[in-house]
Amino acid sequence: MEKRSLVRTDQEAWMPVPRYEAIIFDLDGTLYCGDEPIQGSQDVLSRLRAEVACRFLSNNGEQMSSAIARRLAGMGMEIRAPDVITSADLVIDTVHKEFPGCRFFPLVSPVLETALVDLGCTSSSCAADLVVSGVPTTVTYQDLTSALRLLRAGAKLIVTNEDPIFPADGGFFPAAGAIAGALRGMGFAPDLFCGKPDVRAVRQALSEWGIDDPSQCLFVGDNLGTDIQAAINLGADSALVLTGVSAPSELTACEAHPTYVLPSIADLPAAIGS
Repeated sequence: MEKRSLVRTDQEAWMPVPRYEAIIFDLDGTLYCGDEPIQGSQDVLSRLRAEVACRFLSNNGEQMSSAIARRLAGMGMEIRAPDVITSADLVIDTVHKEFPGCRFFPLVSPVLETALVDLGCTSSSCAADLVVSGVPTTVTYQDLTSALRLLRAGAKLIVTNEDPIFPADGGFFPAAGAIAGALRGMGFAPDLFCGKPDVRAVRQALSEWGIDDPSQCLFVGDNLGTDIQAAINLGADSALVLTGVSAPSELTACEAHPTYVLPSIADLPAAIGS
């Protein structure tokens, strides 16, 4: 399928583009902010899902897909849990396949810690094969000290993602990248990422949906460093919406240039000629 980028001059109207095999949506800052859907998101999804496969890939490292699907349903977006994958889901899948029955030190949400224990792993602060890092909202200096000592003893570091901040009700908050950054500052780069823009992680998610060729997808998100960079890493088109993390002023200094730049998700169907 040959794709054309969106082109517009003062004399030209928007030119439609051929359909994509799938549209991969981000969630926070793209479809909703906090507990409020972004205006037009329900209508856009309803319209596009009648024409193209829509999937939802989030760097949310606190919740699994089932909880996210329920949250979306509460906002009027009826989306099946199998169509949603979060970085927490990818952590579970990665640990299950590569570190079954491991001991881990949790720098993650209680939900993700419980899911890892349910998988047959053991949560431990004394000896661990892995340090799993996400968004622990109650992280303490002692937690970071324990992680440091375990990493120095040979534990591998898995992070949900390195998003520095995320948008929610009331503004922006520190995200998983804040914790990963603290560990990196102590000399420990992550051994594995389980979120965008990591190529392995994104391909893992696409594979679960039966998508073999990422270049036939459109990635839609609010973050140049994760959503848009993920698309670029995989040779896919991308649409940046200006309702979340990244601002227009960042485009000039960023190497991750999206195919489309849109005020919000409401402008997506017209932009891609749908």
